Amino acid sequence: MKKDYSQSQVGYFLGKRYWHDALKLLNFQILQKKNNRHYNTLSIFYYEQLDVDCTNAREEVYFESRIASSLFFALEKEFFVYHYVIPKQGLGLRDYVFFSYPMRALYYSVGLYLLKLSQEFLNEVHGKSKNIKSFYGGNLHFKNNDLVVTKSNIYYRNFYKRYREALEEEVKIEDQDNDKGKIILKLDIENYFGEISIQILLDNLDHYIKPSIKSEMNFDTFTKDQLSFFFHFLMNQNSGIPQSENNIISGFIGYLYLAFGDFILDNILASHRDFIDDYKILRYVDDICISITFKAGISIKSQGEFTLSVASEMAEALYSGLGLRLNLKTKAYHVYKEKDKSELLTRIRSFVSQDGGGFDYSDDFERDANDSKLKISPDKTPQEKLDEILSELRKLKKSNIEDYFIRSNSTSLSEDVFREIFNKGVYNLSGKPENLKKIRKIFSGFNFDLMKVSAFELMILILRDELSENCLKKFLLSKKLITTSDAELITKFLCQTGFRDEDKDLIEKLNENKLLENIVNSILSPDIKCSEPGYYSLTCFCLKKISDMPEVIDQMRLRVSNERSKSYSVALSHLLNEIHALCIRYESANKHEYNANDVFGYLSKVNIRHESRIKIRNLFDRRNSNGVSHPGTNTHTAWEVTKEEYFDYKKHVGYCFEQILNTYQ
Repeated sequence: MKKDYSQSQVGYFLGKRYWHDALKLLNFQILQKKNNRHYNTLSIFYYEQLDVDCTNAREEVYFESRIASSLFFALEKEFFVYHYVIPKQGLGLRDYVFFSYPMRALYYSVGLYLLKLSQEFLNEVHGKSKNIKSFYGGNLHFKNNDLVVTKSNIYYRNFYKRYREALEEEVKIEDQDNDKGKIILKLDIENYFGEISIQILLDNLDHYIKPSIKSEMNFDTFTKDQLSFFFHFLMNQNSGIPQSENNIISGFIGYLYLAFGDFILDNILASHRDFIDDYKILRYVDDICISITFKAGISIKSQGEFTLSVASEMAEALYSGLGLRLNLKTKAYHVYKEKDKSELLTRIRSFVSQDGGGFDYSDDFERDANDSKLKISPDKTPQEKLDEILSELRKLKKSNIEDYFIRSNSTSLSEDVFREIFNKGVYNLSGKPENLKKIRKIFSGFNFDLMKVSAFELMILILRDELSENCLKKFLLSKKLITTSDAELITKFLCQTGFRDEDKDLIEKLNENKLLENIVNSILSPDIKCSEPGYYSLTCFCLKKISDMPEVIDQMRLRVSNERSKSYSVALSHLLNEIHALCIRYESANKHEYNANDVFGYLSKVNIRHESRIKIRNLFDRRNSNGVSHPGTNTHTAWEVTKEEYFDYKKHVGYCFEQILNTYQ
């Protein structure tokens, strides 16, 4: 029999099948690490070390008590999210998130709910739009209510390849004269994942999804409020969705959000049929290219004027409809101009996934990968490709580092060449003695800061040679200050070498970056924290009791959310309501008549120590002196709650929770 949950609890809309499928997906990703270096990441390495029996073996019990009840909001040691940054191209930084295993599984559960909710719409409406072709780094879908998870449908490479091939087809020149009437408009969105509005996404889903599907899945105002709250909780009240390593769910949500953007762009282009003969919208998540073929007789000058006008129209529509801004990288390319076409193709070919590229050892080769005659392109053998990599490395070694990070003048370096190391034939050949000797010579006296140009690819190559690896390690250990880009190099080194005991000095070095301190400590002491999850000092036995108290949990989740955003005056009001609700539950009292004196009396009955009883009594008075709860008057002053004051009251509330719950065995 299905348990009923209140409209403020996650179990109201999220069934246990989504939790089951989320564990299935996450555990499948972890298994991929054995054959695919794409999964050699901090998160996957951490998850691999954990004992997850409590979440997997006792899956249903765990879901009911922690997830469906919404109790997870308070379990800060078990359901944690650590925010940090990783380097982008040049000196840019990207916000990143490190999830605990249960929190990643919960995030996946929510994402799979959105997938199920939108699948029919994506397939039968969006997918049938003849002028739209869009992708993300996977193809998650449900078949007869079962989530389909395969090696190929959770890995980005094939889907990006299809996007790239579709775009390459659009820039083919078959008729030089006619192709003077075609341009490719590449839209670049500013801080895309950080600007996604969950509320706008939910409102669009509410507008477009069939009523019968919404009814079946309890997608209503209450569910929308809960989903919005959950994402704000993850992002510390900020907009956006979390980016993290190997996070296929964020990739899907990013793809889904711009499905509504595809319609916006399609409507605009369709309204200009007097200028446009044909068009295609090609998209990979937020990477958007629009192919526009003009009607015959439209001059090059008129094409340019129209393109500027329609791009401006698109920019305004995307902002007003989805809250998204285009940035300065937005550009139009004339297909008939060889320079334009070459620049566009270089941009799309140099794409790197959010996780730094992929390396799949299980790629199929028709012949032995050690055979130097094996062709990996129509005109080059693996050895020739490797020689190209080494040639580019020599060029990189002689260059100036400021060219890449300050002057942005890296056009002389073909970073795309470095990605050939992901080819199995090239990689195997790099381990031959004659090639190792060349690699060793290049990295002797090398400025390893230059690695940051293509950190993941060059890390793979360096680790082929022990002497080069030792040189890199010595360089990293010599760093006086561990910047974000330095931390990224150390992280990639440790992930590819498996956090060996012999690299403990490097792990300690990584810990000098304060943003990574919690993450490193989690990896060094892998523990899912099921027995001590972080809701005060309560045990699992006590938590089971709390899971059946939605009135307590609702106050708790609001308290925790405001505590995380440092709104201590608001958090204090919910803190009082939390202990108040617990006492009402155990005394079976009328909540409208149960006041501070009643709570004080009850705490005396259950032998709460004097100091804590008095603190809780004073908490009622402090709530009434809090500007959030009551305005000040001429005779009564209201003032903000300080952090120190809040946590002092919280300590005593936690003690009372522990004593009360242990009293009722």
